Amino acid sequence: MEQYTDDERVEDLRKWWKENGASILIGIALGVIAIFGWRYWSSHRDAQAEIASRAYDAFVAAAEKPDADQARQRGQALTTDFPQSPYATLAALRLAKLALDGGDHAAASQQLEWAIGNARLDELRDIARLRLARVKFAAGQTAEAEKLLEGVTTASLNAEREELKGDLYLAGKNPDAARTAYAAALAASGGNRLLQLKLDNLAPATPETVVSAPVAPPSPPEPTQPESAPAVSAAAPAEPTPTSAPATPTARPTTESAPAAAPAEPATTPTEPTPASTPAPSVSTSGQ
Repeated sequence: MEQYTDDERVEDLRKWWKENGASILIGIALGVIAIFGWRYWSSHRDAQAEIASRAYDAFVAAAEKPDADQARQRGQALTTDFPQSPYATLAALRLAKLALDGGDHAAASQQLEWAIGNARLDELRDIARLRLARVKFAAGQTAEAEKLLEGVTTASLNAEREELKGDLYLAGKNPDAARTAYAAALAASGGNRLLQLKLDNLAPATPETVVSAPVAPPSPPEPTQPESAPAVSAAAPAEPTPTSAPATPTARPTTESAPAAAPAEPATTPTEPTPASTPAPSVSTSGQ
């Protein structure tokens, strides 16, 4: 009975293998092909990334030289040969800058639009949108610039996005919306002197901020000269010099009594000494 059971099991296994053996072999073959294919693709991708990196380095070196034609050729080759590489997007952004430096706004817009359509990273795509919005704003196309700014969602670009919104609102004669945008940009940037200056210029005038011009003081009147001015200075009269200095000190006021044992005073003692040669002025001076 047990031998019969083993034979049945072997027969069932043979039947199962006939039904599923081919699919199992195909699955194993596909797995092996997938493993080797993934390894090949990874190595090929890494090799392409290395080639794109070297091409981008050569493009940057050419862009730093005065001759921009070689840089444009290398940049175009990079965007054509490696359109899905982040280096191609960086090259397009640099080509747009070169075009702006040369005054070619159309070529700059074309490069930025290519970057928006082919960038694989959201941050690079938003950078291209922000720069294209600036180009549109400089060209007077404010509606298209505002539409581009609506698609910028990268958090690290909030300050630049709100600042450009404020510029657009200010150009559209909407100072209240511009003030709100500048305040949001200032908060996102963590403090920026240029943004603070723009915000201060839009602050509403208050009695505290309005400073009236100082009133000029009245001019002082011209001093009048007296008809007969004394020879001496009017500020302070010169000290009179007595002709003969008395031996005793100047007489005290009459209210004080003289000492009993005082020596006899000279026969002629002047109470007030007079100047030797300068007559007393007839007009009282301001210093007295």
